Amino acid sequence: MIKYFKNILITLTLLLIYCNSFGQEGYEINVKVRGYKDSTMLLTSYFGQKIRLIDTAYAYNNGEFTFRGEKKLPGGIYMAVSVNKRKLFEFIVSEDQKFSLETDTIDYVANMSFNGTKNNMVFFDYLLKNEAYFKLNKSLSQQIDSLQNNDKNADKLISKRESINVEAINSKLEVINENSDLFVSSLLNSMRELEIPDTIINSADSVQRYVYYRDHFFDYIDLSDSCLLRTPIYMRKVKKYFDQLVVFNPDSVIAAIDIVIKEARPSQEVIGYLVWYFVSEYQNPKYMGFDKVFVHLVDEYFSKEDISNTTESILESLQERADKIRPILIDMPAPQLLLVDTLGTLTSFEKIQNKYTILFFWDSDCGICGQEIVELNKTYSNSNYDIEVYAINVNGDLEKWKKAIRDKSVPGINVNGTRSATRDFHDLYDIYGTPVIYVLDGEKNIIAKRIGADKLEQFIDNYEKRKK
Repeated sequence: MIKYFKNILITLTLLLIYCNSFGQEGYEINVKVRGYKDSTMLLTSYFGQKIRLIDTAYAYNNGEFTFRGEKKLPGGIYMAVSVNKRKLFEFIVSEDQKFSLETDTIDYVANMSFNGTKNNMVFFDYLLKNEAYFKLNKSLSQQIDSLQNNDKNADKLISKRESINVEAINSKLEVINENSDLFVSSLLNSMRELEIPDTIINSADSVQRYVYYRDHFFDYIDLSDSCLLRTPIYMRKVKKYFDQLVVFNPDSVIAAIDIVIKEARPSQEVIGYLVWYFVSEYQNPKYMGFDKVFVHLVDEYFSKEDISNTTESILESLQERADKIRPILIDMPAPQLLLVDTLGTLTSFEKIQNKYTILFFWDSDCGICGQEIVELNKTYSNSNYDIEVYAINVNGDLEKWKKAIRDKSVPGINVNGTRSATRDFHDLYDIYGTPVIYVLDGEKNIIAKRIGADKLEQFIDNYEKRKK
């Protein structure tokens, strides 16, 4: 009997341990906001450049809510949001998954208190101190602006402001160093501005300063930390890098993308987000030639590794699109076209001996094409450069086509795309609408595409200057 009760006791003990361990899973965030009248509160989080809805809670007392789930929340900055989508306050979710917070509507941050979350205790203490430094800096700046430049008091105030700024920076570094085991340390570190050595700042070589800043831009942020992806800092940093430090040409952008994704490894979640972000930027690029970036993304990432949110059909569509674009990237040889001219003879643009060839895809029923033909005629008649036009009509009505050539005075060599001895021009040149213009050099390589007829002369002029 004693042995029996011992076994029961052991079983109950093990069951209690199991239940307690199970209870540790998931999240539970208790929120109390004095003065909050709505019966609903939303829990959201940052995710790159987006905001995601995570959970919804309903008041069980005035201003009291509980967000609860069976799975742990991924780390990052979360927000309590009103039912009308107004952000109330932000807080950290990381190692601590079960905690409570209390504040009021008078001042969410200043009156915030926490229980069970060291990350937020440190974070909000930092926010309050930083706000105090900001107000003091602003007050000193206003006093300085009100004084004359030669006022001695201005120098004192400027010196005091500089001391305050140094004190604020040191205060942040102290928080970072003293809490290196917490996510808040990584978060605050990612907000730091890069410190450039005095030897480089004082150098007369501005290129050296640029190179140092570019090469060390991500020193304080761990691009592989998916928790930082759930903050407004991550993509703000990435966008600044590309907007301000990457040379504006496709090859430089490709090299920069590879650097950022390399730094994001091994986090598959971050890599997936970044690759899809870059696809959204360059699948239909705003600027000519940047479709090369999209092809690189498909060839080097989607086709070689598992990218999140990519089904087999999506992958197939991306690869098909890249395969269509790849042969007509800038600097690629223009695909051959052997089309019937107005005399019924198969004619190729390869026979054109001029320095520049303009491929003009148009439709005799297209109103916009008529406007482009007017501009094309201006360039054709008045250009300072040796050009010829190879005009490809996409309409199969030959009589209407020939009449439109006469009525609109379409310049150059006129051919009909529907009468071909080569592959379909739609596929070869990615023609899904008209008008479309491609520019070829003397070697029949593509040097421009989808450019307006009124921009042709300017483009060729700039192209000639770049070649010198």
